[in-house]
Amino acid sequence: MYLLIAVINNEDIFNDLITGWLDIGVTGATIIESTDSLQLISRHIPIFAGFRTLNTGGMLHNKTLFTVIEDQEILNEAVAYLETLCRETGKPHQGIYFVTPLLDFGRLGLEVDSEKRQRDMEIKLGKPLED
Repeated sequence: MYLLIAVINNEDIFNDLITGWLDIGVTGATIIESTDSLQLISRHIPIFAGFRTLNTGGMLHNKTLFTVIEDQEILNEAVAYLETLCRETGKPHQGIYFVTPLLDFGRLGLEVDSEKRQRDMEIKLGKPLED
């Protein structure tokens, strides 16, 4: 099992990334708004205002995605898709990602079988997931 964390600086690719990952089989990701330190100081400390031109083009927030992926093949496909999306924009500074192995993982709450979990995900998405 692996933990994939991606910090995305380009909101233009975000929807394609999430839907592409769903198609690959990455069905559970947590997404938070984040701000890197360069963005923060360039906005709030006047002496560093010139750094705005060095960072993400004025975007104040990033999207940080956390997802647990159990299968090495799905992980490889998810990373390759992320890299392809970022490369296709033709822009620098799209973000970063890293992967770390997980020593332990568990679901909290009542046990739900995999078929019910898939049906619940399909209901949330409004479309069937491919196996």
